[in-house]
Amino acid sequence: MLATTGKRIGYVNDVRFVLDGPPDGVLARPRLYGLVVGPRRRGSFLGYERRDVAAPALINRFLTWRHAGSVLVLWPDVRLVEPDAVHLAAGYHSYDPVL
Repeated sequence: MLATTGKRIGYVNDVRFVLDGPPDGVLARPRLYGLVVGPRRRGSFLGYERRDVAAPALINRFLTWRHAGSVLVLWPDVRLVEPDAVHLAAGYHSYDPVL
């Protein structure tokens, strides 16, 4: 993921969707909400980004350490998506990725 200056700020590790679109069967249609950007190339929170998930404690501590510095960037702040880079809009904001 690249800031407007061209500086790499991290790697896209996950995507966030919200179910707030028009009805699509039983649920609302999903909408892309944002991208979770982390300092390391690969990795997933494995559900441990949720505040109420903390066990087993050893895995929780490891994933908390591994994803330190991860942020959520909202989809409207994404300017361009290329095969090897995601470019952010000027003035983008980053948020805590914890649910």
